[in-house]
Amino acid sequence: MKIKVFLDTNVLLDVLQQGRPFTASSQVILQAIWDRKIEAVLTTQSVVDSAYITGKEGLQQTFFNMVNRCCDYINMDYINTFDIRLACRNYSGNFEDDVLYFRALDACCDVFVTSDVKLRNRYSGKHEHLQFMSPEEFVSKIRGEAIPSQT
Repeated sequence: MKIKVFLDTNVLLDVLQQGRPFTASSQVILQAIWDRKIEAVLTTQSVVDSAYITGKEGLQQTFFNMVNRCCDYINMDYINTFDIRLACRNYSGNFEDDVLYFRALDACCDVFVTSDVKLRNRYSGKHEHLQFMSPEEFVSKIRGEAIPSQT
């Protein structure tokens, strides 16, 4: 069975905005998705947020090309009322992260990939079936390498 990974917005931005700390690892993750080695989930909100950010930087065509390809390979998932209510009832200090956490759980993901250290630290170990990893850690996992300790 394939690993099912939830991609945080910053993974998409890592690929779209060259030179970010996890650009290379995020590109490897997307290639594994294109090669159908892993299954991925990305929220439609992450797509919209990425459009806004890259649009301000003049990267619209790069964004459109990437998102069109993502639509062919990635499960585009929407945030629903249930996710919002759970995030309200279980507020941890960052509502957006809470919503994404509950979306990843509801989508039955195995791994939540994010470069956001605070998000990883906030949720790591909260649910036995959902691991939190940086893009670099996840690349090590899919390559079968020892996973470096989380920072």
